[in-house]
Amino acid sequence: MSMALFAVRDALKARQMATPAQIAADLQLPTGTVQDMLAHWVRRGLAAEVASAPEGRSCGSGACNTCGQCAAPSPAQVLYVWQGLGKPQSAPRPVIPLRPAA
Repeated sequence: MSMALFAVRDALKARQMATPAQIAADLQLPTGTVQDMLAHWVRRGLAAEVASAPEGRSCGSGACNTCGQCAAPSPAQVLYVWQGLGKPQSAPRPVIPLRPAA
């Protein structure tokens, strides 16, 4: 299972943004398994969950599924974004000498 965990990580890193279904299709794994593994990376702070717009055509009104012009309504999909370890600190930490300089 640990190899699959890292495969999910690598797939998300490669795509930068993906749904669990996309990663599951890439790796030929069950979607539920991929969701659990993505949740692990979210807990570790290396990935983040973001909601996307519903699938289907968009009329551009911003009120999806209320005007009746869009395709059949579907629930919003959850996208995962790879964040990595974060940005390095821009300023170095201050150095406090333990002894006075001679």
